Amino acid sequence: MGDSWPNLAARVLRVALARKDVTYAQLAEALVAAGEDDSERALVSRISRGTAQFSLLLQILHITDSEPPPLWSAAISREGSWEQRAAAALGAELAAQPWITSAELTRRLALVGVRATPRTVARHVSSGKFTVTFFLQCLTVLGSPSADRYIDLGDLRRAALRTADTMGDASSD
Repeated sequence: MGDSWPNLAARVLRVALARKDVTYAQLAEALVAAGEDDSERALVSRISRGTAQFSLLLQILHITDSEPPPLWSAAISREGSWEQRAAAALGAELAAQPWITSAELTRRLALVGVRATPRTVARHVSSGKFTVTFFLQCLTVLGSPSADRYIDLGDLRRAALRTADTMGDASSD
């Protein structure tokens, strides 16, 4: 399916690169210059499988001098590791909806197929070590339009509905 969560994550990363006409080779070169140890081949593999970390998307936006979504701006420009910046970006999304607790986020994520405890979700959020897929799932259950420059909200909703339908079919067996 073209709109599975990993495929959607891969699409977001490819769109972020394409918007600034940056190749994988150029990205790898820029990451190496910034002190990262990523080969072009490894980047292509992670991006195409949809397993890349959200911190990579933030690095792409930074490297390509892209204007980030408003809620992510402070996170990208802050000091610290890219994982800390990723945590800050997701933290900003959550802060926009302060009534969403870790338990409520976990409950909502379960509806789109994320199997985790509130403690695990809180650890992902605070560490900044999570995939673009997880971030998109969070944006979807939060109803955030922040990624709309990179992907249609309708595609995220369809992936959520497909996951919910699949889970419903499995539970009726």
